[in-house]
This record gives sequence, structure tokens and C-alpha cells, in this order.
Amino acid sequence: MNKVFLLARKDFIRKWRNPVVIIGFLLIPLLFSFILGIIFGPSEEETLPRIRVLAVDKDQSFFSEFLLNSFKQGELNEMIELKKVEEEEGRKLMDRGKASALLIIPQNFEENIWNRKPVELSLLKNPSEQFLPQVVEEICDIASLVFSAIFSVFSDELGTIKSFIDIEEFPDIEISSLAVQIKHRIEGISKYVFPPVITIKQRTIEEKEEEEETPISVYGYILPAMAVMFLLFICNIVFEDLLREKEKGTLLRMSISPMKIADFVWSKILTSAIIGIICTLTLVILGRIIFSIRWGNPFSVFLIILSLNILIAGLISFLYSFVRTERQAGAVVTPVVLVMSLLGGSMMPAENFPPFILNFSKLTVNYWGIKAFHLTVVGEGFQRVFPILIGMVFAGILLSLIGSYFLNRSLRRGLFK
Repeated sequence: MNKVFLLARKDFIRKWRNPVVIIGFLLIPLLFSFILGIIFGPSEEETLPRIRVLAVDKDQSFFSEFLLNSFKQGELNEMIELKKVEEEEGRKLMDRGKASALLIIPQNFEENIWNRKPVELSLLKNPSEQFLPQVVEEICDIASLVFSAIFSVFSDELGTIKSFIDIEEFPDIEISSLAVQIKHRIEGISKYVFPPVITIKQRTIEEKEEEEETPISVYGYILPAMAVMFLLFICNIVFEDLLREKEKGTLLRMSISPMKIADFVWSKILTSAIIGIICTLTLVILGRIIFSIRWGNPFSVFLIILSLNILIAGLISFLYSFVRTERQAGAVVTPVVLVMSLLGGSMMPAENFPPFILNFSKLTVNYWGIKAFHLTVVGEGFQRVFPILIGMVFAGILLSLIGSYFLNRSLRRGLFK
């Protein structure tokens, strides 16, 4: 065992004297987290963008103009940007995705309303948008409902007004009588409308657990995901020395010395775990300083770092038992790391995958490392993290035993070839 520690100490000092590659892999997660945090991070003020609506008025009447003007009143004027266009132009703009919706008012709109005939408004929605066209549809539904209610309640009075318009005369006596009739009609419905008979009282139910749970920031999500992926690459750098020293003849000289090749293999596993622990601790500290990430219980975080790097070192040693040369290592290990990072959530949240793919995600180092970090960030107790830690340590030791055994055999067979 002393020989393993001596070899690990030698490797660590050698890497420390030339840490450029390791520092590069260490800085990339911070850079990625910074860029992605800027892109996807929440802004201080989240506002709904103005909805561009095109309108085709084929009727050109008082009622059609009144309907369109209702979109320019109050808060709707701030929410909706309404533009009147010809139908052909409007359809071309919709085809190019220049508006969220196209509202078409048919001919004889006013006439059909006066004659109490059904009227249909056409609304074309932009299929490339999901939320904004739906807002326009809801507004049109409400406007149609309000107009229908007005014409139902004041149908007699509106019929009288229509007769005045037809004869183009507005007698004073009839107008006064109509005003009184409308006043009485409003007074009759006011007790149901002002205030409404039915109101909705809104209340948000807040669970105690949700109040105590710490929300995860975008940096707290991205940095652990990036860190696990690049820790795999950092560990790979240490194991590359195995094949490099084999090709240089270092292992051949070691085989005739009191030092065993198995000691050399275990020293690489130990060195990669130690360097990984130091790199992970550095990322955690920098994440707290730069991105203000609250990692949670320090004891849990330290155990996660320790367990994760044991697992990573074991996994890389296992993968290197299948390769013979440095070129093979680059062709095998790097694709495996990238695929695991994709499935495990380092490139995109694993929770977005369908259940079939998620089953494969749970076989990756990335998935469990990211999950453990996220549990501590959101303030989960140690009892939630502990099973993951046990699983990572057990899997890491098992993979290290398997990897060291087959790697030792592989290196011995290749010494004299």
C-alpha cells in the first residue's frame, strides 16, 4: 500500500507542475455556466411581449370599427398591436410568421347583427407560436360574448335606433323616450352586475414544505451538470499516462523491479480520485463566490464530492481495461463520456427524456452525480442523499476492482509484444 501512495504522490506532483490541461478542463464548466446562465437565467422583469394581430375589415361599418377599437382600449392596447390590412397581404404576412393571428370580419357584419342573424368571425392563428395566438383567441371569445350579451339585453332599444337610422330622422321626443327606456333597462340589471351576484375569491394554498424548500438557480443547475462531465475528462488525462508509459518502456522496467504493475494501476486510480476531489472542491468554492450558489449542508456536499470521484475513477479504470493503445483510448473513452453526458443530464435535463430513455440515464455517472448535487442545493436532508452516496461508493469500488484486475492483465500481456 505504501508503494501505491508513493506512486500516487509522484503522479500528483508531476501533474501539479504542469496543470495547464487540468486547469483548462476546470475552467470550461465555469465558462459554460456563465454563458448558459446569461441566456437562460431569469430577468429581473418578465413581461409578455406585445401580440401582433392583423385585421381584415370586409364590412367597413360602424360595428366592425367599434369591434376593432375595443382591442385598443385600456390594458389591451398595451398587450396587442393591431394593424388593419387587406386579406391577401394579411395571409402573406401570416405565412412569413410576421403576426400571431389574423382576424377577418366578414361582409354584412353590421347588417346581420341588426337582423339578429348569426355572425362568424374568422381567426387564423400562427402555428409556429403556442401561447400568444391562444391569448388572441380568448380575447376574441370574450369580445364576442360581450357583444352578444349587449345585443340580447338591449335588443328592443337597438331596434329603435336602427329604425331611426333607416329613416335618417332622430325625433327629440322619441330620443328622450329611448334614453329613459335605456336608463330603466340599466337600472334593472345593475343589481346583478354592480356588484356581480357571483364573484370569485382567489386564494393560493402554500404548503409548509414548499415554503422551506430553497429554489434552485440556473447556475446551481448548470454548474454541477457541466462539472461531472469534465471531471470524467480530467480523470481520463491521468489514465492516459498508463498507456503512454507502457509505450515508453516504463512499465517494462517496473515489471523487473520490486514495484508491481498492480500497484502502478491502483496509484492511477488513487491519483485520479484525488485530483478529481480537488477540482470538484474548487468548482464548488468558485460556484459559491462567482454565482452565489447555495450548495446546502457542507458535510453532505463533501461526501458527494468524495463518492462521485470514487465512482468516476472506478469507471475510467474499467473503460481503460478495454483499450490497448493511447489512440484506442481516445476513440473509445471520449465517445463513451459524451454519450453518458448526453443521457445523464450534463447537456440537457434528464427529466425531459421519455421513460424509456430515462432508464438508460440512470445507468450513467452523470445522472447520479447531478441528482445528488441538486438535492443538496434545494435543501433536501441527508437521508435523501445518503442512498445515492452508498450506491456511488459501492459502484466505484466494484468498478475499480474489476478495472484494476483486467487492466493489470492487459498491461502484463502487452509488455513483451
